[in-house]
Amino acid sequence: MNMAFNFVPEASSATSATLSLPDPMAEKYDTILYLVRQTTGASHVVVQLDGAPVQPVPHDLACIQVPIVHQGKRIGLLRAFANEFASGASHLLAGFAILVAEHHALWSVAHCDMLTRALTRRAFMGDLGRAVATWQRSATPCSLIMFDLDHFKQINDTHGHALGDSVLRAVTHVVQSELRPADRLGRLGGEEFAVLLLVDAEAAVEIAERLRRVIEGTTLREFPHIEFTASLGVATCSPEINSREALIDTADAYLYEAKREGRNRVKGAVSVLELDQLD
Repeated sequence: MNMAFNFVPEASSATSATLSLPDPMAEKYDTILYLVRQTTGASHVVVQLDGAPVQPVPHDLACIQVPIVHQGKRIGLLRAFANEFASGASHLLAGFAILVAEHHALWSVAHCDMLTRALTRRAFMGDLGRAVATWQRSATPCSLIMFDLDHFKQINDTHGHALGDSVLRAVTHVVQSELRPADRLGRLGGEEFAVLLLVDAEAAVEIAERLRRVIEGTTLREFPHIEFTASLGVATCSPEINSREALIDTADAYLYEAKREGRNRVKGAVSVLELDQLD
């Protein structure tokens, strides 16, 4: 695998005390990050998945970084910070980046729902809890989209569970294609799903509206006459919504508000109409 190395010069945007993991779910890489520190001389190591908030380079440290590549596609960066690196640190970091990519893939397979390949409820809730804890510590944005498919029971009752399963697989495929490596898609049960995003309320509503449209526009090749839509509720961590349970309850309440207002729509503290007016 060809690895491109980058040396990032010193910057004055932060001090070393501000360093934190940009990926709130990065605890699963702890052993690899420990080995990077031990072999390269790095004082801090960060897994920076694409789409996560960008980590500034402290003014008193140098940084080397290499891409994390999975199936030929870059999914992020492995970044190391130090006053002085050990000899050959860049090449060592490249090897560890391969390990991070492999670990990321294996973890995803082990924690995925067998039908849809979305995260299981347990895995998703773990990631959501860690993201909320990171927001509590460092105010890293954290938003949750909850959605389910409209009239899905009618699809199952009319056309059978096999076709219903095809709909679920198609929806998760198109939703996942719209998300970034740092985002998380989980299946909470049946036709109910959730998306974890490290973005603010406005960006989360924009993404939710994009997901609504892509779901509405999805068709099954074998059954092009079958139509399906989704209703979505969006919540973002704030002083008032300051726990995992509060985030879930708020997003769920907006989801049911979308159902009551006619389905196939997005509801949140910020409306799609307000975003259009801002544009």
